[in-house]
Amino acid sequence: MKTTLTAISLLAVSAINPAFAQEVTLKIADSLPADHIITKNTTDVFMARVQEDLGDRVAFEHYPAQQLAKAKDILSITQAGIADIGYIVPSYVSEKMPLGGVVELPGEIASSCEGSLAFRNLVQPGGMLDELEFQPAGVRVLYNVALSPYQAIFSERAGVGSLDEFDGMKLRSNAGAMELSLQSVEAVPVRMTPPEIFDAMTKGTIDGALLPFTSTFSYGLDQIVGSATRNANFGTVGITYSISEKKWDSLPQDVQEVLTRVGQEVTESACLAFDEAEVQFADNLSAKGVNVFSLSDDETARLNASFETVAQDWAKNLDSRDKKGSEALAAFRSEVEKLRVANE
Repeated sequence: MKTTLTAISLLAVSAINPAFAQEVTLKIADSLPADHIITKNTTDVFMARVQEDLGDRVAFEHYPAQQLAKAKDILSITQAGIADIGYIVPSYVSEKMPLGGVVELPGEIASSCEGSLAFRNLVQPGGMLDELEFQPAGVRVLYNVALSPYQAIFSERAGVGSLDEFDGMKLRSNAGAMELSLQSVEAVPVRMTPPEIFDAMTKGTIDGALLPFTSTFSYGLDQIVGSATRNANFGTVGITYSISEKKWDSLPQDVQEVLTRVGQEVTESACLAFDEAEVQFADNLSAKGVNVFSLSDDETARLNASFETVAQDWAKNLDSRDKKGSEALAAFRSEVEKLRVANE
């Protein structure tokens, strides 16, 4: 789907009131289906609210579903100016943004809003991750989200119904923290992006995946899932929509102010929508006959112990590469704690 103003409508607006003629066209690229829950609650809302404020001064062209590039290449095309705003996920470009994976560590957040708001404070201009990874990459975060804690979903063929049965299972994973979380339960991580999961699960290339239930439905995986955890916490994914600094610097100041304000609002409204939908979709899976099972207290305690080791290993590995992993972990945990105190 591509959303933009027509040349005729622009000429008409210019003729009526030159002061409000289109000044900016922003091309947005992502890898998500056009009807994905992330798109509906972030990009669609962002475009609508910006145009409510700025009218025809800003036009958007939205290129979903990897129309301009694969997910892992969207940072590159944003840097190159092929897209102005890109769906930039640090774990998809972990060689360039390894610290951004801190939000994906298992067991760290209790909700999308905890993850999204804590992550925002690190990636927005002036934040630790902005200064260490986004600024050097030549991009600026406009809005971001972290999805609700990931669950493990399995094909019917896999037949998994307990933590002990994870052993040897091949599960889709992002690079970095998510891989470590799977290794901690003796599963085998397989790197791939969400659009690739359906075919891989159908063919038996993988036994399942780590995803929130919101994405399970968005990618049609509810059609092939046989079982899933309900109360696990295998981390999340930190997603940003970031604009190239070159494009940002070319924008009028009042346009920059609107983009910044609306981006903040979208982060906050989207995370609430994701947390509400996650509960609903878990129930929907159960209603379809999927074995949505809860881990026992003992299994949860085992996972939590493993996940703390994962976090420390992740940080130490980056420290050994002079990447400030321990500082990023401490900073993220500090932001999460501030949110929890504020909500008490």
